[in-house]
Amino acid sequence: MKKILTSCLVAVPLIVMADTIPSLGTNGGAMVLPEGKLTLNYRQLYFKRDSMYDGSSKVTNSENLNAKANISIFAFGYGLDDKTTLSLIIPYKNFRADAKLGQDVKVRNSGLSDIWLNARRIVYNSNGFLVAVDGGVKFPTGSKGKTFKQKPMLLNDIKTTPPPTQLGTGEFEYKIGVGATKILDESLRIDSNMHYIYRPKAKHDYDFGNEFAFNIGAVKALEKRFNVGLDYAYTYNSKTDMGNYIDSTRGSKLPFKAFSGSSGYITPSVQFLPFGKPKLHVSAGVSFLAHYHLKERQPIEKQRYMVNIGYLF
Repeated sequence: MKKILTSCLVAVPLIVMADTIPSLGTNGGAMVLPEGKLTLNYRQLYFKRDSMYDGSSKVTNSENLNAKANISIFAFGYGLDDKTTLSLIIPYKNFRADAKLGQDVKVRNSGLSDIWLNARRIVYNSNGFLVAVDGGVKFPTGSKGKTFKQKPMLLNDIKTTPPPTQLGTGEFEYKIGVGATKILDESLRIDSNMHYIYRPKAKHDYDFGNEFAFNIGAVKALEKRFNVGLDYAYTYNSKTDMGNYIDSTRGSKLPFKAFSGSSGYITPSVQFLPFGKPKLHVSAGVSFLAHYHLKERQPIEKQRYMVNIGYLF
């Protein structure tokens, strides 16, 4: 299963008649918090992978892989000054995966994953258009030693689940990026982000691949308390190295595969601001797979379901 990376910097734009916040599919554009303000965001993400793909085609799921992920993400943001925000991203992951590899294999992993520390600083602000630069580092805080519930004979001496199903990668990762926000009028905004993540080889010489990602989204206020959003997100991940995790009996790679290739998702979403201001806001949406081209045979999710609750202290 793909390692999930989520960067969440909470945006708090103040609009005259209605407030809009960045939509679910973006990373907040260039928006930062006011100096001394603190936010807490809770996001729940769910997806499943029960189909196999190669290139731009669906292929046979010969291993009967059925994998599910429930990921809870706690994001804390703090405004150092009016141009700079720091954020701490703490994911808690719950993985369940079943497959047939000579005999039944069951993976059940849950716990704290790798923590991200991110920073954002505005470098341009004029006439409702903002540009910011981002940087971040991921700390290897997630467990890497979880074992199979049932160890299949064909895995020989491999004692732990493949790295994509572990809670952490066992290695630091580094991110740089840029974001932009445009406030078009009092009820419409556009946010966009682009980033690059460098991932050194991790435990067992497993290479998760480096990532380039781009997203853009728009949010429109329908009335004082309700907004709608629409996003597009593109991700490219360089080819990954399975390391020692190979089915030596059949000479093929295991179905538990980290993402490599490109994919695009479209996310419609809704926002609810109970008090008409972003002090408390609730968002929900579904991401739909729009296109993909994978570097090798692997599972990917066709939909992602997301709910986000944010509070500005």
